[in-house]
Amino acid sequence: MIPGLQRDLELFIAFETIEHLKKMFGQQARTKRFEIVQALYSMKMEEIGNVNTHVLKMKSYMDQLERLGSQYPLDLATYLILNALAKSYDTFILTYNLNGLDKPISELHRKLKNVEKNIPRKTPQVLMILEGQVTKKKQGKNSKGNPQDG
Repeated sequence: MIPGLQRDLELFIAFETIEHLKKMFGQQARTKRFEIVQALYSMKMEEIGNVNTHVLKMKSYMDQLERLGSQYPLDLATYLILNALAKSYDTFILTYNLNGLDKPISELHRKLKNVEKNIPRKTPQVLMILEGQVTKKKQGKNSKGNPQDG
């Protein structure tokens, strides 16, 4: 076989192989992208949550989408992060939007970490019970032999 024809056939076989692999794994990538987008849209930071951990998790999902070939604009990523913040960040969100700050995610992340330092944290009531005893009321019998009410 002449070298030019052999090279062309090798390229053709490589192209067919790539197309076949795309068909095989394309559905898996599409499913994975859907799952990641679903996770991103359903994320919500808890009031006592850590903003650093929250933003890093969201950024991780966004990086996975990029690796799977899904591009998204910076403003969409910013809106997703801002929308998923806890209520205690509402003032920051309002200020951020009013000032029209179109910063990279890393800059938004840095600003959120600084804001978190100034947000008063409520201690969950469950953690406030440090000591104490649970006492059970003893049920006695009244004169008629019925248990007493409370």
